[in-house]
This record gives sequence, structure tokens and C-alpha cells, in this order.
Amino acid sequence: MADSDTRALVRQLLEHTETLPESLQAHILARGAEAVEPLVEVLLDEPLADITAPGEGYAPIHAVQLLAQLKAPEAISAMVRRLMHSEPGEVLYDALLYALEELGPAVAPAALEALASARTEDERFGLLSVLARCEVQDERIYAALLAQLKEDPTAGAMNLSVYGDPRAIEPLTRVLEAHEVDEDTEDLFANQNIIELRGAIEELGGTLDEAQLDKVARARRSRHRLSTLFQNMLAETLPVAPARRAPRPGRNEPCWCGSGVKYKKCHLGEDAR
Repeated sequence: MADSDTRALVRQLLEHTETLPESLQAHILARGAEAVEPLVEVLLDEPLADITAPGEGYAPIHAVQLLAQLKAPEAISAMVRRLMHSEPGEVLYDALLYALEELGPAVAPAALEALASARTEDERFGLLSVLARCEVQDERIYAALLAQLKEDPTAGAMNLSVYGDPRAIEPLTRVLEAHEVDEDTEDLFANQNIIELRGAIEELGGTLDEAQLDKVARARRSRHRLSTLFQNMLAETLPVAPARRAPRPGRNEPCWCGSGVKYKKCHLGEDAR
């Protein structure tokens, strides 16, 4: 159990917003395993994640980053639970994704157990992202990623590409064959699935035939047309960016930069870092 001095040291996280002093970070890390329990307490204290909380909601984010640096396996279950109860697109959610991915294979048992009880797409989304990147080859992970491919071809293709099992080339190709290009759509992301599927197939060592390549080319032309239109519209309507950080868009909303790409595929990772 952490002593009172270590607990008090960790509670100093509540006094800081986006930037954590290097000296405080070093002192907490120097406590090693003794700092894990109080860091987990900060992480699991949900009100501390609110922007109105001390530190403007950054204390749990700092706690996650410190736990990742400590490489504390005893914190994994708590981090997985907190991920399931965080909103995609939040800074804390992204910090948890990166921290769990950094912890590697040790994350797989807790993430698989949580996946079995996940009830919503958002809960599964984060867990599958972590499992695809934890460097563990497991039939349960592969089966879950194939199920995600049917439910969300874009996310499924991305995760299968990272997971790295060449067996996925065949189901990815079948899904690509089943998708038709909507060249008249006004939905900027309508053909994103086709582009992601092509990328995953090639990443895993597969190839596309002439008809499939033509389908991808038509999807790209359609997206480019709508992206250009969208950027022009934003250029005419966006106000000057405020000095203070503003709420970020959701993972599946258009990126704030005007690229025309979903936020999770554009600036989400950079913003989180």
C-alpha cells in the first residue's frame, strides 16, 4: 500500500492542467510501484475528468501517462475499465488507448475479458483497437476483428491491417467486392470503406485485380470532389481559432482542419499527443 507521502505527491496532479512539471513527474516515477495505487485512484475518480474539476480534467490523463511509463501490469485492469467508460474523442480516451498499446501483450487477458462483457459499439471500438495492437496472436482476437469488419468495415479493415494475419485478405476482399461506389453521394465518407479495405488488403500482402483497382480509383475521385467542396465551404465559414482550446469533434465527425477526412483518421492522434 502506498504511504501517505506518495499519495500526497500524486494528488499534486490536481494542481496542474495540460503541462505537468518535469520535477513532479520525476518524483512520482521515482516512487515506482508505490505510486501505482494512488495513480489508479486518480484515474478511476470519474469527476476528476470533468473540465470543471481541479486541473481542468487533466489529472486522470497525467495518471494514465505515468502508469504507462511505470509499465505497471497491476494497473491494466483499471485502465481497461476506464477506457470502456470514457467517450471516444476525449483526450482521456485517447491517452488510455496509447498507454494500453504501449503495455503490449500484457494487456490482452484483461482486454479480452472486458470485450466479452462489452455491450456498445464504442466500448468494443477501443478494446479492439488495443487488442489489434498488443502484439498477441489469438483466435479470439482474430474472430472479434472479423466480426468488427462486418459491423464497421472501416475500423475492421484498419485493425486487421495492424493485427497482421494474412488470413484476413480473403474476408477483406469479399467485403470490398460487396461494396459499390456511390459516385453521386453528398456524404463525404460514403466511400471511405473501399479505400480502407484496399489499404488493408495490400498491407497484408494481397493484390487487387483490375476491376477492384478501378473501384478504388472511382471511390477516391468521389471523395476528392466532396473534400474540395467541403474545404471551400469551411474556408468561407470558419471563424478565427480561439486562443483557448475548444471541444474537439467526435471520432467519426469531419476533422477540424477541413481535410474532409474523419477526425479519427486525421488529427486525432496528433491532438492526443
